[in-house]
Amino acid sequence: MNIATNLPEQPTNDVSKFKETLRENLQFFKSLIYLTKKIFML
Repeated sequence: MNIATNLPEQPTNDVSKFKETLRENLQFFKSLIYLTKKIFML
């Protein structure tokens, strides 16, 4: 019974962790592109 209640939580936790990493990467790339544009504008 403990395993049955634990099973549904695990994938959602992994998915949220994955989404968080994806969001951080997206933010990083956006700022990187922004900085690159700024440098080339100079």
